[in-house]
Amino acid sequence: MRLPGKALIVFSLLSFITALSDVSARQNSDESDIPRVHTQVRLPNIHPGRDAIYSYAKQLLFNALTVTEKEYGTFEFIISEQESPQQRQLRSLEHDMLDVTWSVTSKDREAYFQPIRIPIMAGLYGKRVLLIAGDDTRFSKNIDIDTLRNFRAALGYDWPDTDIFRHAQIPVLETNYRASFKMVADGFADMFPRSVMEVKEEMSNLELSRGLQLENNLVIAYPSPVFFFVRSDNQLLAKRITDGLLQLIETGSFQQLLLSQEGYQESLALMEGRTTINIDNPLLNEESRMALETFVPRLTRMKNTPEQVSPDEQDSKQTKKEL
Repeated sequence: MRLPGKALIVFSLLSFITALSDVSARQNSDESDIPRVHTQVRLPNIHPGRDAIYSYAKQLLFNALTVTEKEYGTFEFIISEQESPQQRQLRSLEHDMLDVTWSVTSKDREAYFQPIRIPIMAGLYGKRVLLIAGDDTRFSKNIDIDTLRNFRAALGYDWPDTDIFRHAQIPVLETNYRASFKMVADGFADMFPRSVMEVKEEMSNLELSRGLQLENNLVIAYPSPVFFFVRSDNQLLAKRITDGLLQLIETGSFQQLLLSQEGYQESLALMEGRTTINIDNPLLNEESRMALETFVPRLTRMKNTPEQVSPDEQDSKQTKKEL
């Protein structure tokens, strides 16, 4: 029987989640077809203003590879000498200069690279607050999506967010990461949308945030998972990372690491009481959309602590303006 598209996606994700129950069995089985060798895993270097995010992602990956050493062998990280922005990291991955990176996903990125469809930031990269000029008072008024379309956002070249904002008919000034801060401070753009996971650390960097303030009233929300990515031909590493992350979810270690991050707790507090403007993400395929819906509720609850509020549940308690 041929399943319709939506049902097939749901079936595939349910099959993926069913693998959770097979983790222990795999650990005790003799998987002689998996080579147990020492693996060097090349990673990108820290990009300025994202030290905490980098440390969290690297620790999560380290944990996932550690719990799979019995099956796959030992490993070590090799960190790139030069810091690099996201697009350069993806090019390095494509040209076999990196083995793993992490990024907001899109259809194009998934066409070139192999995503591990477990949202490591629990969807928080799709919750955006605004950096605006320090003397800008225009955002103190009630703002809806139509008003927002009168402002111009500074966003990076080749960032998925650039196309997402344009799809919502919000004007965009394309520049690079560092220049985006200055473009807003100097009045060439009106706002720099930042993830709630990263904005506090960026604002604490006085070199980046000089002349800027954090707008206090809005969250712009859209589905935007961050995945680990490997090269499309590196299926063994993709399987190992997947197996490891699933083991960490099953034991609660993933959730414990995520919820213990200062940036995660700050993100929930930062969204409290803000008006949420929801926009669409046309760059997200159904598999990745379903991965968000499937995993975020699991990742944002410690075992036996059902009272923990997920980012999406946080949104439901706030005023929403739908596009």
